Amino acid sequence: MFIFLLLLIFISSLVVALQYDVVRVVAFVLMGIAMSSTSYIIYYKRLEFLAAESVHISLFSITLAYIIVYSLTGLQNYLLYTYSVLVVAFINGLLLIYLVALMIKRGLSQEKASAIVVSLTTAFSVIAIQYALTNMPMQYSLSSIILGEPLLMRREEALIGVIISLIIVITTSLLRREIVNTSIDPVSASLAGVKISLYDFIIYTLIGVTSIGLLRFAGYVMEHVLMLLPATITVFYSRNMREHYIGTLVLGASASAAGFALSIYLDTPPAGLTGVLMIIPLVIGLIREGRYD
Repeated sequence: MFIFLLLLIFISSLVVALQYDVVRVVAFVLMGIAMSSTSYIIYYKRLEFLAAESVHISLFSITLAYIIVYSLTGLQNYLLYTYSVLVVAFINGLLLIYLVALMIKRGLSQEKASAIVVSLTTAFSVIAIQYALTNMPMQYSLSSIILGEPLLMRREEALIGVIISLIIVITTSLLRREIVNTSIDPVSASLAGVKISLYDFIIYTLIGVTSIGLLRFAGYVMEHVLMLLPATITVFYSRNMREHYIGTLVLGASASAAGFALSIYLDTPPAGLTGVLMIIPLVIGLIREGRYD
């Protein structure tokens, strides 16, 4: 019933949203699905700390990438500049995320590792943002990173978002069983010959690619919500893991489509409305489970 209702919302919202722009709408909806699929992995792997941390890392990585590319090349071609920034941002961000994984593997607690990296990236982000705004204002848009601007981005950028989102969704769909199994019972999985370290590497990479590659769509603020809430919400309405996964994807699709459709009429950032819409099933689910106290 829950999934059926979400599908009705998705179809009706998509009909409205597609009248605005097909490419941007498809890109934004796929972003919602991709972040929801990542939230499913985060939920079972209990990596909420890393998901929240990765958003801070993404802000610093992308800002630093703008500065590096501008300083080294001074590219004037917007599309080539965007591609270059994205590649450098992926390198910066993933290295920092792998650093977190290494610290935890060496015995540092998740809380301490998060505190160290979040503190450092936040401090350096302030310095990098100030430098970018004062030295390269035409190439660096702080508002697009903080708020997300899918309505204003170029179609070429939207297509990049489509490719990144498809990679994320396909990867999580193919590997979700193995990832969940290694999360629930890592000892048995290890004895069965499953390379847990390999799946851990894939998970950390997925979180990094999601937060960095889709930051322009969701924005710095709303990425926290879109990467953490979907799987947490749909667990209230699911009877098994398969239903939980499908429901999580459908929730991401319907909320993002409805958020985009409403943003056209309300002149409000789509990501913000998408996050607000997710609060409704969350509250209903909490009340149904008697966990509102």
